Amino acid sequence: MTVIKSVEVVPLKIPFVRPFKISRGYVGAPGQPGDHVYVKLVTSDGEVGWGEARPMPSWMYETVESVCTSVERYLAKVLVGEDPFNINKIHAEMERVLAPAVTTGMPFAKSAVDIALHDLVGKLTGAPLHALLGGKLRDSVEMAALVSGEPGAVAEYAKELRAKGHRCFKLKIMGDPELDSELVRELKEAVPEASLWLDANQAYTDFKLRLLLRRIAGVEGVICLEQPVPTYDFFGLRRIARVSPVPVAVDESLFSHYDLLKLVRFEALDALVLKVAKSGIRRTLKIYALAEAAGLSCLGSGMTESGVGLAASIHVFSTLDLAAPVDTNGPQFLKDLLVRGLGIEGARVKVPSKPGLGVEVDERKLEEYRVR
Repeated sequence: MTVIKSVEVVPLKIPFVRPFKISRGYVGAPGQPGDHVYVKLVTSDGEVGWGEARPMPSWMYETVESVCTSVERYLAKVLVGEDPFNINKIHAEMERVLAPAVTTGMPFAKSAVDIALHDLVGKLTGAPLHALLGGKLRDSVEMAALVSGEPGAVAEYAKELRAKGHRCFKLKIMGDPELDSELVRELKEAVPEASLWLDANQAYTDFKLRLLLRRIAGVEGVICLEQPVPTYDFFGLRRIARVSPVPVAVDESLFSHYDLLKLVRFEALDALVLKVAKSGIRRTLKIYALAEAAGLSCLGSGMTESGVGLAASIHVFSTLDLAAPVDTNGPQFLKDLLVRGLGIEGARVKVPSKPGLGVEVDERKLEEYRVR
């Protein structure tokens, strides 16, 4: 019987080619690389599965150090000697050794393990990940373009991205109604036919948000407002969802299907954002199924992952009915994706067809970007 023989974590710093700022600080910029952790599972017969975590403490609590420690000291004990096909059992054991509190415990670390397990199972069965999930609905996945910056810089960059085929633009707003309304109008003037997806990353209170909503009331094509208030503020989300003319989408307040059940009960959202990086493959599908039953629209997003995390997201999103192009923006910002086998043309990523994730990790590049 094939079992997992070893677990390795590879902490990385991957350079950014352009600045990426959210309301809570920089995600990355030239000279300010992003933190990533690759997880490598090796079986007794030599097969390898890869996962990726993208810890970002300005976005949520996990760090590169905590991901490495969680996998090496706790989750590895669950994995070594186990049949990689026993994903349900492994998840139950991961929840035992790193228990959840109010919501998921160490979600990024567990997501990286979950991705690696699915990559392994695909390789061992000779099936691409999307086939394991029931089959893709489309051969390629369309990406949204992400825009963040100061007024004056947004327009030119948006026009450049529109020329590459992007039809949906995700704009990072910062919590200042005057500044943010200027950014929204500038972006809409630059790409008038595009749809706009606004993301506040918890920057507002519901009181201040009403000022912004009044200022942008005449702007056409705004499809949603993502995570306007802090992650814990379900009451604020409910008040906003009840009065907002723009659909309210939830991201940072939602890591599991348990979180979604509370949000639905609170009537605190109109849509939700799926991220494999925060929920893993298995939990993402549980969230999607519950959202479908509740009649909620879903959007797909990422955490500026490199090739492994991007490939996992593309496989998953190819199997789902999503409301807009996905915000998987690693190709837009990272100097290197560290894998071979991803077909990216303009705003579209081809769904890989080889077994597992369908990409090959360049281990020489891992050494180049590894943090010692």
